[in-house]
Amino acid sequence: MERHRTHPRRTARALACALALAAAATTPGTAAQATAPVPVTAPAQGGRIPDHFVGLSIEWSLVERYMNPSARPAFVNLLRNLHTGILRIGGSSQDQMPFDATAVNTNRVITPEDLAYVRSTLDAAGKVPDHGHGKPRWGAVLGTAMSPPTDARPWAGPEHARTFLTHGVEPAFPGEAAKEIAGIELGNEPDLSYGADLDRYLGDLATYADPSVSGPFAVIAPNTSEDVLPWTTLADPTAATRYFHDWPRILDTGAPLMSPRAGAFGTWASDHFYPLARTCTNKPYRCAGTTALLSDEHLASLDYEVYTHAHEAAEHGLGYRLEETSTAANRGAAGVSDVAASATYALSLMFHTACPRPPDQPEVNAGCTTAAKGVNFHNAEVRAFFHPEEGNAYYNAIDYDPTETMGAPSPAPLYYAMLLFARFAQGTTGLRPATVTTTSAQDRTPEAWQLTTASGDHRLFVINKSEHPVSVTVPLKGSRAEIDRMTPYDPDGGRTLDAPHVRIDARQVAADGTWPGFHPTVVRATGNRTALTLAAGEAAVVTSPGRP
Repeated sequence: MERHRTHPRRTARALACALALAAAATTPGTAAQATAPVPVTAPAQGGRIPDHFVGLSIEWSLVERYMNPSARPAFVNLLRNLHTGILRIGGSSQDQMPFDATAVNTNRVITPEDLAYVRSTLDAAGKVPDHGHGKPRWGAVLGTAMSPPTDARPWAGPEHARTFLTHGVEPAFPGEAAKEIAGIELGNEPDLSYGADLDRYLGDLATYADPSVSGPFAVIAPNTSEDVLPWTTLADPTAATRYFHDWPRILDTGAPLMSPRAGAFGTWASDHFYPLARTCTNKPYRCAGTTALLSDEHLASLDYEVYTHAHEAAEHGLGYRLEETSTAANRGAAGVSDVAASATYALSLMFHTACPRPPDQPEVNAGCTTAAKGVNFHNAEVRAFFHPEEGNAYYNAIDYDPTETMGAPSPAPLYYAMLLFARFAQGTTGLRPATVTTTSAQDRTPEAWQLTTASGDHRLFVINKSEHPVSVTVPLKGSRAEIDRMTPYDPDGGRTLDAPHVRIDARQVAADGTWPGFHPTVVRATGNRTALTLAAGEAAVVTSPGRP
């Protein structure tokens, strides 16, 4: 069997893409020409960043660390700071940890106590008020194993998934509480667990996605990953990718079972993305560094992946979510994933996911009508599952307490990007790329995005991804504006992109996980514009009133 089969609807596109790539390869500096059709239909949130966009992804092996009674109050406060979101419990651990309704709770097995911890956390996070009972502020994606059984995991199979639902999820989330379940995720990265056997994966997907196995909840699939690759490789249908080009065929199988079971949060196909890797032997493109992390080339791969798969999901009546991502695969890289540059990158990533502009045809999505429903930043142990005492993965957005106390979690630099985005971009409309003018032609132009708040205010995000300060002129609507800043912070001075901390408006999250509030500066405009200087790695949010 061929590992990658081209879906009939993609044949013309694949041929055009291959020709365009060949032309680009022979003409230095020439980008590949447009190869994908303009979407006939698009997700309903076009140009809008929906509520519950931000999210966290946590391994099952760490539920106790984040949500035990001692850790839970601070963790809940960290969730509340973000207002709304999706909490995914899964990752590779879901294919390695069995559910056992009678086992003693440890970090090697999923138990009803784990599910009770998740339920208590979601309950404490609260609801968004409405005219009825309210919608949960945070919904949970609960991952269950779906992979071929092995000698080490003989329990893997449909009956195990059914037991997870009937003896675990349903007792923990009865009645109205079931609305807190955003979906049941079937397996993690099947491109790795099933390898070249796509037919076997599709057969298992049809079995597991049936309500007789996965119950009444929304089903989330395919949860695929890709090796760290340039976008031109992803765009080449003859290149050695994983399941990237098989999404139409996968969705042909899964979507008919997924679409009718949308819960309170809708239903979506999910994807994973990492721009770099901790190790990069013989693969320089993967090598981790702050300059590489903040370069445009890795965001081009993100744009291409998100646009392609979000478009294909929409064609199948599904939303799309980047359900696992961070700065570098294999638990991140020290000095890159755990410093201020990770926050700068994460803020940019969220905008590119909300408005992907494929590099081969950047204007095809100028209106941001094809987009993701959200992003989940992943959190894991530093070395291997089942050893949380060794410490946090470098890329964690929220660090757990690795000691025996298992006390309050604390925010890492990347969390501050989530906070800034959640409070100033989530739930807005009118999202578009924007242009700012630098005062020096030699400066790298900052990335900029404009949007409109529910109250009609105009908001502009400006992100300096360079290693040097940059001065820009930004447009304003009106005569005054408020500016909030996310800034690298080094208590010893001197470090910027590799600073160990981040602050917003010179403030930090408190020890109990609460946010003391924003403290913007007020500026006056001259001619509907103002000057703005950004430090290396700094981002600013400029809010001006919709009415004079």
